Amino acid sequence: MHDCQKYREDWLAGTEEGQVECAECRSFCEDANAILIATVVGAPPLPDVSAEYWAGFENRLRKSLVRENAARTFRAYWKWAPVAAGAAIAAVVTWGSIRPAPPAAPQITKQQTAAPQIEVVDDHIQGLDPAVVTYLERSELFLRNYTKIEPSDREDLDDSRALAKQSLKEIGEQKKLAGNFAPVRITLDEYENFLREIKNSHSSEDLADIKKRVLARGLIANMKAYQPQFLLVSGR
Repeated sequence: MHDCQKYREDWLAGTEEGQVECAECRSFCEDANAILIATVVGAPPLPDVSAEYWAGFENRLRKSLVRENAARTFRAYWKWAPVAAGAAIAAVVTWGSIRPAPPAAPQITKQQTAAPQIEVVDDHIQGLDPAVVTYLERSELFLRNYTKIEPSDREDLDDSRALAKQSLKEIGEQKKLAGNFAPVRITLDEYENFLREIKNSHSSEDLADIKKRVLARGLIANMKAYQPQFLLVSGR
């Protein structure tokens, strides 16, 4: 049986170079190669891929990171969430710089264009305390994973209640640090209510109801809105 996570880890380590039938793993490898070429100093220019490829690159990258993070436990999230996205890209660059290109990689030709750059956009959160931004990143990942829990995941449910209790101890200070960012304070107020419900939840009905309302209220998207945005600038 194909194990996506193991295949990707082996691919990054350079021990897996064969073709794979899994479409998501092929997409992961293609996007990882694109990041490598775009960020490694002195790397050759990118292949002349279609505009449609770049049009969907950012969404595929984001979904890939979310899927990879979803495989880890809540304890790992709470500890590493602030650097999860950066660590994922750094892993690709670090391993990619020492591993040979896979056989299926396209040939570099003379008809190349400038490699794209990854641009960080944070104008919309200028003045917002970095500690609040980190808390929002952490909380977004927590909620994303909470909405994937099933009633049979008893350990994850116990972890989520413990993490909700811990987050409640911090949220008062985060609201103070948010200062004049009224939309952020409103988002934190709503999140606080959900944290209390998660901490006190005990049944599968509670779980289903909280998950449904978190998604309906768009709370995850609201948290994402007040974080730095990563854009791919083609330069073509």
